[in-house]
Amino acid sequence: MKVYILTLLLFLSANTFAQDFQLKNGDLIFQEACPRDSENPIKQVTSSVENYQFTHVGMVYIDNDNCIFVLEATTPKVTLTPLNEYLYPSKDADCYPISIVGRLRQTYQLLIPQALEIGITLIGKDYDYGFVLGNDKYYCSELVYEILKQANSGKEIFPLNVMTFKSQSTNETARGWVEHFNKHGLPIPEGEEGINPGAMSRCDVVEIVYCY
Repeated sequence: MKVYILTLLLFLSANTFAQDFQLKNGDLIFQEACPRDSENPIKQVTSSVENYQFTHVGMVYIDNDNCIFVLEATTPKVTLTPLNEYLYPSKDADCYPISIVGRLRQTYQLLIPQALEIGITLIGKDYDYGFVLGNDKYYCSELVYEILKQANSGKEIFPLNVMTFKSQSTNETARGWVEHFNKHGLPIPEGEEGINPGAMSRCDVVEIVYCY
């Protein structure tokens, strides 16, 4: 009987938290592509907080009507995506991505309004298939990195890291990445500076606050 009551209390507590949780402007929603997709090339070359394998990230934007969107750099362009569409991108999907909310720590909260203003001006910019910084194209984590950096007077709050496209298990360039760069006729920027969702999630700039 005691075990049953304890289980019930834990269930009610978890559900109360879920009902009480509210997204805020500037929250980062990290996503791990369908957990069954172990061949995703991003999963093969990065690591994330709490053993997740994040493949994407976007920033929450709440408009004056309290409609919630996610500002994201995705193919083919930077866009504002309705929250439900971001969380459940395809009605026909076998499984949906895991979505985890990271909240900027209090020190950086004041940067959010300007960062979002900057981000809105970038809607329509091309997606950066080559993962190159400073070329007026953007990949997902680069967009978040750049708008927060600009809002912080040009000082980065997420550190860049040395990019690798080599599989952690074989130390060879992952097949998926070879196919990606060949498809777009681009060089592999192995060893260049960049940033990925996993590295961003591990940074103490953010705190993980919710899981969908």
